[in-house]
Formats: sequence, C-alpha cells, structure tokens
Amino acid sequence: MTVEKYHASIRVIHWIMFVLFVIMFVLGFVMVEFKESEPWALYSFHKSTGVLLFGLVFIRLMLRWKTIVPSHPPEITPAEHRIATIAIYLLYLFMIIVPITGYALSNLHGYHVDFYGLQLPDLFSKNEDWGEISELVHEYAAYAFLAVIGLHLLGVIKHHVKGLEVLRRIT
Repeated sequence: MTVEKYHASIRVIHWIMFVLFVIMFVLGFVMVEFKESEPWALYSFHKSTGVLLFGLVFIRLMLRWKTIVPSHPPEITPAEHRIATIAIYLLYLFMIIVPITGYALSNLHGYHVDFYGLQLPDLFSKNEDWGEISELVHEYAAYAFLAVIGLHLLGVIKHHVKGLEVLRRIT
C-alpha cells in the first residue's frame, strides 16, 4: 500500500511544532541578546513551551511509529534519501537534547521549571559548574538544531523547484 501523505495527526503536530519552534528560537535569541534587562517572563514562557514541545516529540514519535510513512518519490536519488534520513534523525535527536539541557541548566543554576504556572519537580541539584556546561550544550545544540532545520528546508525547496511534490506530503 502506497501512501502519498503523512497521516493527518502527524501533519497537524508537525506544523504546530514548527510554529512553536519558531517562537522558541526567537525567544531564545531575544533572551540571550537582552539578558541584562532580565526578561523573566520570556524565560518562563520559553521553559513552559520547551516542556510542551518535549512532550509533543514523544507523541510525534509514537504516531510516526504507528502510521504508514509515505515513500519518497522515485526521482530522489539514494544519496538524497540518505541525507534526508540523517537529517530527520538529527532533528529528532535535537528535539530531545535541547529541552533536556534547558531543563538541566535551569535546575543546575537553581531555578525551577514551570509548565505554564505549574511547578515541575527539580530533576537536578544546583551546581553552577554543571550549569555552565549545560548552558553551553543547550545553546550550541539549539544552533545546530537550527542549522539542520535550515538543511531540511533547503531540501524541501530544492525538490519543490525540481517539480517534486514532497511538500504536499506534510501539508
């Protein structure tokens, strides 16, 4: 059985996550650039949305495992298919690493993580040295994540320009 589109649930969660990730990257950039003005409300919203995205990743993984994934168009070369597969795995990896390190850096610096007002348990004890390491991993993993998203988007654009309808599989 060939499927031309991802299951509707995967398509919906994909675009919800896309919008939330755009918001997260913008908030992350603003928080870093304007750190001296202490934008605490942004931190709280950023952390809450990170927790939400972390949960959505697991729902998305479960849905992807339970549903049929559309096959790639035959015009896509084996090398392009391998690159796309690696990019997808990296995207999922960063969708897990970035929120975990964000949660860790908050706890390690002595801050709680709230989920839209509901205080979540501290999973890490305060430790400034480990907090600094977690902060660096969080920041650089987020930049790497953004780079892989860019690669993913370039691949979609390339195939769209070539007349392949890969974007229609997820819309």
